[in-house]
Amino acid sequence: MILSLVIPTYNEKENLGDLILRILAIYKHHKIAGEIIIVDDNSPDGTGDVVASLQKKIRNLKLIRRSGKFGLSSAVIEGWKLADGEILGVMDADFSHPPEKIVELFKAMTKGADLAIGSRYVKGGSIGRWSFVRKIISTAATAIARLFTPVKDPLSGFFMIRKSCIKDTEISPKGFKILLELLVKSNYKTVREIPFRFMDRTHGRSKIGVREIWNYLQNVAGYLISKRS
Repeated sequence: MILSLVIPTYNEKENLGDLILRILAIYKHHKIAGEIIIVDDNSPDGTGDVVASLQKKIRNLKLIRRSGKFGLSSAVIEGWKLADGEILGVMDADFSHPPEKIVELFKAMTKGADLAIGSRYVKGGSIGRWSFVRKIISTAATAIARLFTPVKDPLSGFFMIRKSCIKDTEISPKGFKILLELLVKSNYKTVREIPFRFMDRTHGRSKIGVREIWNYLQNVAGYLISKRS
């Protein structure tokens, strides 16, 4: 198994079946040996049941059901622990990350990158119709993150990393922004940013809120303390 793609879920029943089938079609068409790992945080809408049903027909689909809503970053870490691949990936379940871009990220990894990032902020990348407030929050959070890395989109939720880069590394971020944690702590050398257009979800509700902003600021404070010590 080469690629292990983790998709954290909470109330994504309307999106997930179609997404899984599209990813599998991409694997097949581009001859990518890969698996999909769904980590579901006890979704009350039956997301886990949808995946369990698909597992009866799909060999390379794994499901982790968690007993509560524990957050995206911990879901990614738990999914990676179950991964058979040398390349670990993560993406959202709501089609905000275009599945077709998996191919470009994977090719970047096969050509020597240690970390391939789907980027909204390099040439060719863009975002959908965000509100003015959301744009301000994203711009401010990204500017803060660049205190620690030259990567243009250090808060992307769509990326791949070599398993060897996180071996013996303690990864424990709060909230959504696991990529910044990896950029600060993991053992990588070569990074590629692949442009993509971030699309707003068509089904379900966004998980971003005040709590996630607070978690992010706590992470940043921890990085600053570590940097000074």
